[in-house]
Amino acid sequence: MLVVLSDLHFTEAQSTRLGERTFNQNLPAETYQAYLQEVNQIALANGVDKVDIVLAGDIFEVSRSAIWLQGPERPYLDIADITPKSETEKIILDILGVTGREEKVRQTLSIFRSLDDLFDVPVQLHYILGNHDRLVNATPATRGKARELLGLDGGELSLAHYFIYHDDSGQPFCLVRHGHEYDPMNFSVDVHELNPIPTEFPEAVYGKAPLGDIITVELGSALPAYFLEEYGEEQILANPNLTALYERLMAFDDVRPTTAQLSYLFYTPGVRKRETWAILQPCFQRAINALSDNDLFLEKIRTASSIKKSQRLILTGIMSLDLLSAGIPYWMVKRLMKMVSKKIKLRSQTKWAKREALIQDPLTGCKCVISGHTHFPEVSLMSAKKGDERYYINTGTWRDMVPATKKFKGFGKLNAITKVIVFKPEASADPDNARDWSFHYLSGVSYGMHRHI
Repeated sequence: MLVVLSDLHFTEAQSTRLGERTFNQNLPAETYQAYLQEVNQIALANGVDKVDIVLAGDIFEVSRSAIWLQGPERPYLDIADITPKSETEKIILDILGVTGREEKVRQTLSIFRSLDDLFDVPVQLHYILGNHDRLVNATPATRGKARELLGLDGGELSLAHYFIYHDDSGQPFCLVRHGHEYDPMNFSVDVHELNPIPTEFPEAVYGKAPLGDIITVELGSALPAYFLEEYGEEQILANPNLTALYERLMAFDDVRPTTAQLSYLFYTPGVRKRETWAILQPCFQRAINALSDNDLFLEKIRTASSIKKSQRLILTGIMSLDLLSAGIPYWMVKRLMKMVSKKIKLRSQTKWAKREALIQDPLTGCKCVISGHTHFPEVSLMSAKKGDERYYINTGTWRDMVPATKKFKGFGKLNAITKVIVFKPEASADPDNARDWSFHYLSGVSYGMHRHI
């Protein structure tokens, strides 16, 4: 039996705290405890002889941590350029360490390290990397630290980028990826140009820093940090409007669809749009100026095959303007954010999953592709030739989600959880008792806090 979870985004909460207040987006450990107990019962009820649990990427939030902004180092480095004992390695280890000590994460990791005690059948944990925890593979020490936190064997060996679940005959039955491979903003190869998509890419491909890493830091992480520097902790806590806007900036990444992110800031309850822009303008100016001075960002814009020529010209034009001596007009930020959000707005990945070599080769017997990354749960039929059904499954996310109304004027907050369990086919001497493959998929959201039992 195969169980897949992705996009847990275990996050440190110390770098964004405001006074005594922390912005902790981690789910309570009891959420995972309840689900794993359920998995154990399902395994027992179905006579399963082994459970494989795959953590399919973006488990540790490394690249998005504001700890990077405390010095000159940045996470958008190629892994080949990160050496043992370097300052970059120290920061990655610091982020992993602080994250692992955060109370909710610490309790959750303890559960993953104790799976043998929780299950009545043999169980094995696997961890593959995504784009937000790409840097875990940077050095032997960072790999060893991540394995230690999860209780995985293998020490300092490199972590994998995909997982193949085999049937009893040893044939590939299910391919699990993180899914950023299908997103040219967050992967160094544009697989949209490939058909078929190879199962395995060279390690150097995964090691290269994509354009999305820069956006994540210089817009996502930097805006709250600039806001705090601009107004100071004391003033923000004393002013309800400043507090409200800081809270919005902290949840900026969770807004879906991503095209609604700017509206999320400008429809902050109790704060008028004009006042919002007056408050945020210095922060956006610093962010865009930082991007305009970033040679790597400009180079990736010029060479990104996923960005149309017209969009590339507009972006490089905006970046070349002298913004240091003048305020940034709202229309400019709106245009920039719209273009960026269009590129990171990920719809169904089914069309790319259908190109997987394992799916296209009828001799492999591969029945499904599972990935996460987009935070949008999904089950789609890829093909059904001669009744042979093959599916794409997206694992969604296990964290908060901020949904928007149709016109992007209202926003909520939901807890999202997606459960994916796959059963491989099992042969039997009695044809009537042979079991075909099957899967259990449950995606849901909840509002507010409730107890898990």
